[in-house]
Amino acid sequence: MMMKIAFLTGGGDSAGINAALAQAILSGTRKHGATFIGIKKAFEGLTADNMEDYCLELGEGLAKKIFNTPSTILGSSRFAPFSEKNKSWAPEKIRANCRRLGIDAIIATGGNDTIKTALGVHNLGIPVIAVPKSIDNDISCTDWMLGANTAVEFATKAFTSAAVSAETHARLSINEVMGREAGWLAFLTGVGTCADLILVPEKNFSLGALVERVARIKKEKGFVNIIVSEGIRLNREDPLVCRALAPDAKDQVLKAMLSEEPDYDPHGNMSLGGAGIIIQRLLSLGLGCRLSNIRQSNIGFALRGLAPNAFDINLGQRFGRKAMDLLSQGQSGLMTAIHSRNIIAVPIADALPQNNLNGVDEDELRDFGVFF
Repeated sequence: MMMKIAFLTGGGDSAGINAALAQAILSGTRKHGATFIGIKKAFEGLTADNMEDYCLELGEGLAKKIFNTPSTILGSSRFAPFSEKNKSWAPEKIRANCRRLGIDAIIATGGNDTIKTALGVHNLGIPVIAVPKSIDNDISCTDWMLGANTAVEFATKAFTSAAVSAETHARLSINEVMGREAGWLAFLTGVGTCADLILVPEKNFSLGALVERVARIKKEKGFVNIIVSEGIRLNREDPLVCRALAPDAKDQVLKAMLSEEPDYDPHGNMSLGGAGIIIQRLLSLGLGCRLSNIRQSNIGFALRGLAPNAFDINLGQRFGRKAMDLLSQGQSGLMTAIHSRNIIAVPIADALPQNNLNGVDEDELRDFGVFF
């Protein structure tokens, strides 16, 4: 039976998504006679009253043009159909729109939230296969998610040059990358740049101890290269934080950033960013040095819109092929994954637990510069 398959992308974009889309189309049309539509803005489009306005016809001609292009041709959103706010109407709207447009199955690319939503769609009785993508590389049961390898490669090049400049000018270099709950991107980039220190969400640390370590490294080698995950957690009771928040604190920018009320996305995730600036200013306070002696850079969003490297082009196409084969076999509720070079399928529920650095030997982490 010829299937009509909808493809969508939720959450943050990354390299390799279009490669997965392209190969799903090529494999599906050639091997299985399937037809495809893309749903723009993910589950926002899938639940819209005017869903037709969010649909994009997908064919072989387009697939051959996009397999190595950055980001996603379908746009994205963080709309959460199973949230408390939307669960009374959105799931049934998904059912109704799929029936109305004759959609037989869905391929959903995304990170934690999108893949969790895909499981909800599966539980509605709609066949769905998830394809993991995130530069955080934080989904379980797969060695790599789409975009993570490209992001590590680019960040390593960028921060290596930052470290060279820091050495030339005898400065401290603070380099921020994404990583809400998992520090894989910071860790792998830090190892790739031979960073002196790596700060990650999984490991708490004392700011006083950090200041001491930075001062010692600066004295020994003349410069310091630090990689920071956006999701690091600062203890509000830390003496250095208390100094920064004191009524007579001079750095009003730091005080405002530490005092700012957070925003949250539709899935309940705190909006992050600015950890590098906070560490830069806290170190300036703790070391008693000028802010200009500590340079800070943040390439977080730049890592999402990169053209995919060869690894992610290959991985995306292999994921796309596997997703199509699984749907043609009548499978649903599964996620594509790579394990020891092999492309496999795993239950979505098994993939949802956070994959983070807590499973890595602590001696290894310390040896490579993770500070805790």
